[in-house]
Amino acid sequence: MVLTACDSSASTRPESATTATATPVAVGTTVPAGTTLRVGDQLDFLRNLLHVSGQDTGFSYQVEYSAFIGGPPMLQAFEADALDTGFVGSTPLIFAQAGGQGLRAVAGFSYKTGGYQLLTAPGHREITGWASLKGRKVAYQKGTAGEAVVLQALDSAGLKLSDVTTVDIPQTQVATALQGGSADAGVSVEPLTSAYLAKNPTAAEVGTTRELPDRSSFVIAGESALKNSAKTAAEADYLTRLVKAFAYLESHPGRYAESIYVKQYGLTSERASAIVARTGTPSFFPLPGDIVPAQQRLADLFRDAGEIPAKVDVAKEFDPRFNQVVAKAQGQ
Repeated sequence: MVLTACDSSASTRPESATTATATPVAVGTTVPAGTTLRVGDQLDFLRNLLHVSGQDTGFSYQVEYSAFIGGPPMLQAFEADALDTGFVGSTPLIFAQAGGQGLRAVAGFSYKTGGYQLLTAPGHREITGWASLKGRKVAYQKGTAGEAVVLQALDSAGLKLSDVTTVDIPQTQVATALQGGSADAGVSVEPLTSAYLAKNPTAAEVGTTRELPDRSSFVIAGESALKNSAKTAAEADYLTRLVKAFAYLESHPGRYAESIYVKQYGLTSERASAIVARTGTPSFFPLPGDIVPAQQRLADLFRDAGEIPAKVDVAKEFDPRFNQVVAKAQGQ
């Protein structure tokens, strides 16, 4: 999913870096009349998934959507207890934990490849991948999923963040920085990547990532919702619908490409099909599963870069109580 990010506000509260969240209670099985599930969405991604797959009918509770672009405003909404659930990438989950927010990941889904791409400025043919970024100006937004991609990719290439010059700008301005010459390379996401490459034929996409945190997103829930049997029952039903929606779209990749990348993001059908062929449709995995070592490495890289104040134990980010809900919806 695109534009999933988080700022570095967690650095102001180091004493909360390893704070645990909600005390587990049994997942509710009945949704009482009058229950409302407040869902944080990004670019109508969840709402559209349910609609296209036919999973948006017959709710026994009210679904109240709030739209966000990226992680920072969604985390702020959780802080104000304005949301019960939503979805974010690996980075916001780390920053929420480092900031002592009472949030837990209740389900996780991933793609075949990461959602971010390394792009060159027009004409920079000497940049051929992550390993060739040493000494270069690289555009991305600090404290976001874009920085997570940079940190992990540089580390894998034997480089450090100090080996590049950071051009710290919002994700939506990366293309402008590349076109204007203030950056040699930048980290981008769809549909911004496709729009930039279409306008700049001498630019190129020279890198992506297969790191598990970069490929993954998480359905998260707030502390008050996790302590409420009515909310957990609604959460379980909503997760069931999402699992079935992803399964439907996996068997109908053309509909996924058309509904998300063409109708929602405005790409051509050809480009949309190419993206889906590369990334695949997302699928759910059990928590914490294999994510902990990779997520811990990412959290440590953020700490080493000074973006979070202290080491966090990422195992505390996950609430496995909904694994059985996901497994049942998957027919396991």
